[in-house]
Amino acid sequence: MNAARVLKETGAAAVKMEGGAELAPTIRFLSERAIPVMAHIGLMPQHVHQIGGFKTQGKELTSHHAILQDAKAISEAGAFAVVIEGVVEPLAAEITHTISIPTIGIGASAVCDGQVL
Repeated sequence: MNAARVLKETGAAAVKMEGGAELAPTIRFLSERAIPVMAHIGLMPQHVHQIGGFKTQGKELTSHHAILQDAKAISEAGAFAVVIEGVVEPLAAEITHTISIPTIGIGASAVCDGQVL
């Protein structure tokens, strides 16, 4: 298992994965094997070309709903925390109040549980 090897060989405490609901099965698989996972949703730098550049996420109702569903899915799958990047403040607030894991904002306002500056 590559994730276990990464933790063992690097001394890292967890793995971070960009993506939402589509990663829930992988997050569940890793979590059930005691591999801590931090998820990353909203603006995902590794996916910037697929989403059309560095743009604020969650402005439209459909993307707002999709990102909220991503947050719920990764939380339920066992992620221990989630980075929320580049989303509008109302969405960051809704996610923070809806899921049970800590939210760490990057350009997602002060409504998250923590911030990366």
